[in-house]
Order: sequence, then structure tokens, then C-alpha cells
Amino acid sequence: MKPIKHLTLVLHGARADRADVRHLVRWVRRRGHRLDVRVTWDAGDAMWQAAEAADAGADTVIAAGGDGTLNEVLNGLDGRNTALGIIPLGTANDFARQLGIPSDADHAMDVILQRKPALMDTASLNGRRFLNVSTGGVGAEATAETPTEAKAALGALAYAITGIRKLAELPASRATFRSDGLRLDCEYLMFAVGNARATGGGTIVAPRAEVNDGLLDVCVVEAMPRADFARIALKTRTGDHLDLPGVHYVQVPWLRIEGHNALSVNVDGESSDARVLHYRARARDLRVHAVRLPGEDTTETETAGR
Repeated sequence: MKPIKHLTLVLHGARADRADVRHLVRWVRRRGHRLDVRVTWDAGDAMWQAAEAADAGADTVIAAGGDGTLNEVLNGLDGRNTALGIIPLGTANDFARQLGIPSDADHAMDVILQRKPALMDTASLNGRRFLNVSTGGVGAEATAETPTEAKAALGALAYAITGIRKLAELPASRATFRSDGLRLDCEYLMFAVGNARATGGGTIVAPRAEVNDGLLDVCVVEAMPRADFARIALKTRTGDHLDLPGVHYVQVPWLRIEGHNALSVNVDGESSDARVLHYRARARDLRVHAVRLPGEDTTETETAGR
């Protein structure tokens, strides 16, 4: 008989009335597991709810929502050994898809109940942890300005539409990028710092990223004519942009970006502004329930999980 688990579901308030979530809660409890449900109403709720659940002895804290909920739960678990589970209820769900987590809520819960958590890296920006990719320039502006209504109606396509508009109007910014063996002072249209590989509805901006190598994957695209940048942007959809002119790609344990002015930056779907950005890789400091880790061979992983 499989052991009974103590789980806490941190559920975004806007998803609390979903029938599939209510069904999930019922069947998990019927199987004998303890499943506590915490509903968020304000920014920051998921962070303290996750911390409380971990301190109360939960085996796994489950983020049920979009990228913002996932990021808050991740930071609530900082310094704790409690595993992270993911029920992807957002728009793009980039990180969940890279882990092979199904979009169906019941099937996503099966991953949590049937698979042992895997150890992986996280990253941090100015001390706050993130899981996936942090972007600046066109990518960050597109994410920040994509309306909630458009995301609900169009899904990942909404980011692409906003990105096309920002490409035509966004001026280049200037910044210095520094790390071990790296010093780049340039005008740029986009940068990305990846713990994992894909963002913005599946754009593979950091195609060589591994979540267990203790490194950040940094991609900087210098200022260039918009037509040239558009060609690079198309290549990022498949991760085939690394050898193109004006693209810098390095793997480093830390990165400092200093802008001449405040830099618009996006982290796991949340936007902010700062003039100095300190990124750091945090090696193997999270346990997460996953089908696979980004970069792993899907066939081998699926076979091993049976």
C-alpha cells in the first residue's frame, strides 16, 4: 500500500470555482491523503501560505495557478526542504510544460502522487528566487503589457501579438553585463537569464540551459535594425538563434547587470524595474515533482518512471 501523503494546495483565488479543481480535491481526499486547501486573495498570500504549510509538516506544497502563484510558493519554500508540486492553471505554463506536467489538473496531480521529487537548481534576482527565465527588453515589455483579457482569450498567442507591437516601438537600452570571464557594455534589445529554457508561450530563449548544472544561461541580443532582430526573434521560437550576429550567449554562476537607467525586467511572469540586477544560480536547492527535467531525454525518463 502506498504511503498516505500530507499535501497543501495553494490555489489562486480566481481559480477557486473551477469544477476540475473541486473534483481533484475530492478524489485525492477519497484516496486517503490529507489535502489542505489555501486560497489566495492578495499578492503575497501564496508565499506566506506555502511557508506556513511547510512549517506545519506538509510533504508537498502545490502551486495551483499561473506563474505568479508558482513564484510566490517557490519563495515561501525558501530555506525549507518541502517538495514543490505544480497544477498549471495559468496562460502559458512554460515551466510546467518543460517538466512534462500535463495541463489537465487530475493528471498533474497524478505526477505529484506517483513520482518522487527530483532535485534541481533555482536562480535568484536581487535575492528573490525564480524557476524559469528572467527577461529584459522586448520580452519583458511584451509580458508586462499583455492584457489579462487577451491572455485569457488567446493564451500564448497574446504574448506574440504584444511582442510584435513592442518590437516596432521599443528603443534600445544600454547596460553593462559582468560575470566570471564576461564584460559586455552595449546597447541591447533583449536579454534573458535562464535557469530553464523557455518563456513567453514556448520561446526557447536559453536552449542549452540545464536545471542541475549550477549555472545561469545568459543571452543578450545587441541593438540592430528591427528587420534583423525580427529574424532573430523568429529563431528563438526553436532555439536556433545562438550563432547569429549580435547574439551573445554564455553560461555563468552569477551575473550583474547595471543599466544607465532603470531596466524593465520580468521574472516568472512578474514585472519590475531596477537599475542594478544581481542574478545568482542556486545549485540543487529545490525538490520538485516532475515527469522530466528540461534537457532530459523524454523517452528515457518516461520509461524510467513506469
